[in-house]
Amino acid sequence: MAIKTYSNRLLSSFQSAVRSVLSEKGESTENLCADHPMMQATCAACDEIVGETEHVHAVAEPVTRTELASECARLYVGLLRAEMMGNQSKVAEIDDKIRYSVCDPLWAKALLEHRKHGDTAVPYRHYESLDDFVQPLPAKQSLTVALVADWGTGTQTAQNVMRCIGTHNPDLLIHLGDVYYSGTRREMDEHFLQIVHEQLPPETSIYALAGNHDLYAGGDGYYWLLEQIGQPASYFCLRNDHWQIQAIGVPPDKGSPDAALSSVPLIDETEIAWHKHKLATANGRRTVMLSHYQLFTASDNIGRNAQNKPLAVNPALYAAFKDDLPNIDLWLWGHEHNMIGFDPYLGLQRGRCIGSGAIPVPLLWEPYKTLPDLALPDGVSQPPHIQHDLQLGHDGDHY
Repeated sequence: MAIKTYSNRLLSSFQSAVRSVLSEKGESTENLCADHPMMQATCAACDEIVGETEHVHAVAEPVTRTELASECARLYVGLLRAEMMGNQSKVAEIDDKIRYSVCDPLWAKALLEHRKHGDTAVPYRHYESLDDFVQPLPAKQSLTVALVADWGTGTQTAQNVMRCIGTHNPDLLIHLGDVYYSGTRREMDEHFLQIVHEQLPPETSIYALAGNHDLYAGGDGYYWLLEQIGQPASYFCLRNDHWQIQAIGVPPDKGSPDAALSSVPLIDETEIAWHKHKLATANGRRTVMLSHYQLFTASDNIGRNAQNKPLAVNPALYAAFKDDLPNIDLWLWGHEHNMIGFDPYLGLQRGRCIGSGAIPVPLLWEPYKTLPDLALPDGVSQPPHIQHDLQLGHDGDHY
């Protein structure tokens, strides 16, 4: 079973909790426990939440282990959702079902592990001066910069990717975000820091943007990681005399547990002013912009308009930077688990998605097919055009 992730804080945090208790029990952690019946049952229950379907099953004997795991997953994921939505009558109803079920005690332990994260605010760091969070690039005539996104699975595939990166002896590694499932401190350590330190030269400087999965556990793990790698904030600017690399730190909207599937990723207003200042003071430097979320897409979900059509362009990022796009030489992002080159669009000459760091995408999803009903910004007549000569390889089932 391939790793399955959800752009949803509730579901991702519970995946982390299930994996944590399985690891403590001594179960295999390869592939983030994706092949374990308890994790498969969790994904099935999460699929029902995402699909807005509801299934009512009575736990009865005789029942197979897989059927029992599925029922227990529905009960516990349903309980979490009811708690997050403030539906106390539903909470009481599911509590009664759990009390008289024969669910493995590991499910209760996973629930307690999930609740440890709470609903804390992400400790986003604000600058005091517009000159804050600007750091020099290494003083060398030639720099090797490695960029990877949506990489933090900790699986053998991810280790192989970082081993390949290490053969290039990069001066910098920049991860564009997403350490799975929800960015707990343990996941940041095991799925990111340990592997990076094992595979890269000790002199390589490490940077990490905040993706949505990095912050689903409240951000404690992500900001712990920043302390370990010496990064001042989730956004930063790296400069030498010729180049500047600007990284956007987009804090996610933390509304209802279902909102992440449709809400537009936002950017802090004060951070916009900080980025505009860097672009205005580039003084001839060429600019590379980095973000976790897409500036635009042809085949994925950024958010939806009032008519429920999928947006082609992130309206928050576009509004912030539309006048600056001709002055940005390259914008790289992740979030979509794909490698996509785009033709010039919205005044940006080079927009690229590099989210193919570690998670396979089924061919059945048709990730290189342009969605037919994309909602475009005012004054824009065409959706982004995918460069089809740049595509990932595949094994017949997954890219």
